[in-house]
Amino acid sequence: MPSDRTLTSRYRYSLLALAGALIACIALIAAVNLWYLRRFQGESVHTSAAQSVLDQGADLARALAAQPAVRETHEGAKRWEEFRQVVRALRQVEPSLHYVSVSEGGVILFHDDSGAGLTHEIPPTGGGLPAAREVRVGRELVGTGREIVPMLTFTAENAANGVSRYVRVALRKEAVNKREAQAAEALGIMFRLAMATLGISFGLAVLLVVGMWRQELERGRRERAAEHLAFAGALADGIIHDVRNPLSSLRLDVQMLQKEAAKGPDGGMARIAELATRARKTMDRVDLVMREFLYVSRPEGADRERVDANECARDCLELLGPRFDAAGVRLQSELSPDPLSILGYGVGLKRALINILTNAKQASPRNGTVRVKTWRSAGEIGVSVEDEGPGIPRRQMKRLFEMFATGRPDGTGLGLHLAKAAVENCGGTISAENRAGGGARFTVRFPVAP
Repeated sequence: MPSDRTLTSRYRYSLLALAGALIACIALIAAVNLWYLRRFQGESVHTSAAQSVLDQGADLARALAAQPAVRETHEGAKRWEEFRQVVRALRQVEPSLHYVSVSEGGVILFHDDSGAGLTHEIPPTGGGLPAAREVRVGRELVGTGREIVPMLTFTAENAANGVSRYVRVALRKEAVNKREAQAAEALGIMFRLAMATLGISFGLAVLLVVGMWRQELERGRRERAAEHLAFAGALADGIIHDVRNPLSSLRLDVQMLQKEAAKGPDGGMARIAELATRARKTMDRVDLVMREFLYVSRPEGADRERVDANECARDCLELLGPRFDAAGVRLQSELSPDPLSILGYGVGLKRALINILTNAKQASPRNGTVRVKTWRSAGEIGVSVEDEGPGIPRRQMKRLFEMFATGRPDGTGLGLHLAKAAVENCGGTISAENRAGGGARFTVRFPVAP
């Protein structure tokens, strides 16, 4: 089961990945929206440029129709010269102004154009354009001697003194293209500025996410190193704890053996044999403890062997009996009379049962009882350990089998974690619950060996 730090690290990695994905999606959506905006805005720019030229031409026609030379019926040459100066001044402001003409009853009274070398005029191609308020809009093609230039014409009527005079203003159609080019250039600048801003923002966001990701990798590396050191320290503490007591007993037996040997012929051979046997059993216990700790690094791919759960339980009860007696806790067993064969690892299974029994002893009060049961039913083999302690607090139930999770100040948090790993490596499952009458119950289940 992953530790809290591992789960937290995975959660942070997930958040960083999600943040990166969201940033990429937002940047993509923004880029697509900007592209479509520019495309649609381009069409709008053309329409706006055309409407701007139409409004300008209509305004010019109305303004010229309101001049005194056009309004007076009997104007003189001086009036028309003044009108010409006005037209040329307008041409300085609006270079696309090609000509201005004033007519009355089909007779041209005034004409001024900028098309030096004008050779001929092609009649209007029709009045397909809409009228700009009271100004009529049309199209013309005018030959300048070098090319045929399309024009937009604007005709305004002046009906002063009962006489209708018409002022026609012709603007080169290229004025629309110029207006459109200017607007498109401004739009392009805005688009490039928006894309640059978006790119810079996206780049900074990516750098931030990458920096946070690298920081998270470094943090994970430090946390894994700290966990390895903590695991090594806890494992060393466990080895020292399990080996110290047998070595103390071995030292006492060797001292007594020396005393018996020093007596010479008066020494009791039976006593010497007894002490030697006890010393050998103590060394066997030390060897068993060391092999149990080596199980932690045993590869899961190793071949399993047929193991009798009853025999493993008896060995554990025999091994831990003196410890339970020293703690004032009774140890009862209700083992199945039939063999309970499973496929697993005998050393690992014993280590798991020892850890569970040790946990039950530590949780039991003095004069309490720990019961060990084995059974076979419905194709599975079970081993349960019940104690009469305070039970498992609800807040610790979910983390009970996690590494370094312990409810005791002097605990290492490895016992139940290693027990769970050993049981699962043997193909079994382990569970814990609180008993109705008080205390806790740990149950281990294995499939029956075929």
